[in-house]
Amino acid sequence: MPQSNALVIDASPSMRNYVREILHQALGFDEIHEAKNAEDAHQTLKSGRDINWIFSSWEMPGLSTHDLLKTVRSSRHSTQSHFILMSSNDELVVRNVAIREGVADYLCKPFSPDQMVHMVHRLNGLVNRRGAERLKVRTPCEIDMGFDLFHHYGAELVDISTTGCRVKTSQVKPGSGYIDDYATVTLFSASETSLQVQATIRRLEFDEFCTDPLRDTEIAVEFVNVTPALNEKLVALINSGKEQSAIPCNGARISEALNR
Repeated sequence: MPQSNALVIDASPSMRNYVREILHQALGFDEIHEAKNAEDAHQTLKSGRDINWIFSSWEMPGLSTHDLLKTVRSSRHSTQSHFILMSSNDELVVRNVAIREGVADYLCKPFSPDQMVHMVHRLNGLVNRRGAERLKVRTPCEIDMGFDLFHHYGAELVDISTTGCRVKTSQVKPGSGYIDDYATVTLFSASETSLQVQATIRRLEFDEFCTDPLRDTEIAVEFVNVTPALNEKLVALINSGKEQSAIPCNGARISEALNR
């Protein structure tokens, strides 16, 4: 994880140590600070340390986590922090609290190292995708989307970056594509050569107000396992698009999705 500094807040020393070990061993965090309650956390935040990840228990003695969140959002050193809520409550309760408080995500105790690692990678990837420069497509670009051998859809490329792309297509049939499914994206260049990128489906939304049945569903995919050489080709493709005010490709195909 690039320059990741965390603050772990929990009344239990064993829980703090558990989270610390995951962050250090599995995620390679640079700095990990600990606090046993919200008051201790306040002192760490006031020290001026740049904290970009906060893992806080919801149930703590003394000052509430709700008040702690106010401090986090008012501190210039932690306004961009990912705030992760940890709780031993029922998942539905924790989810509702997380939505109400506007935190980045939540973990229900007990949670496994894999759950935490997956969540951190997902949130980090979300930041990278939002920060990536996306090139809007000014002309329609035909795409063939195939979630498996039996489900293929014509689609239109909306935008693309080195981290992923968005497409418009017809409403997909049940069983033909899910969030977190894997796929292969094939981009067809103007020279009729193709560029293949592995991807994961991150968003699939149906627009009930869209009157075009061929464009009523938007699918966003994240490119994964991008090698330096492949990244260079993506950069070259996107830069060519900037010069020509359109993606210089005849189309794209998304195929080989595997249900997780």
